[in-house]
Amino acid sequence: MTFEHIVQVNDLTKRELPILTRFQIWEGLVLRARRPDKFLVGVDEYEILEREPAYMKRCLELPGLQVFDEVRFFPETRIEYRTLPTDTVPGATLVMDIEEPEPESMFIRFRYHAASIETGGDAMPYDQYLHQAYVATDIETIKIIRELAETGAF
Repeated sequence: MTFEHIVQVNDLTKRELPILTRFQIWEGLVLRARRPDKFLVGVDEYEILEREPAYMKRCLELPGLQVFDEVRFFPETRIEYRTLPTDTVPGATLVMDIEEPEPESMFIRFRYHAASIETGGDAMPYDQYLHQAYVATDIETIKIIRELAETGAF
């Protein structure tokens, strides 16, 4: 399963909405990596196993599942996640790019790649379900970042 989508952060046609800076967006995306429990449904416990300025390795505890991933930071431009494959979890990647096609017009491009887990006789199109869940999570991420920025968190 490979797909991408874009979430608009700043809509310059709606001046009633506060404009987020690249720095605020960046800090919010970094917070999503460092505090997944605040952004991802089902992540109640997690541990940062390794941490460097531009890298971290994490263990996320989901109901009945343990996920190990690596996160790479490219300051104020990109964050890359790589889920490490295990017997129960397939390898996957997520890349989040901050895009600014014109000054203050900010978007985040989310690119996902994972092995498809569809089965021919499955009544539920699982890849489609995951796609919708990821899009909803990414939209919610921007909402949370906006709320945190409005409180002065960053």
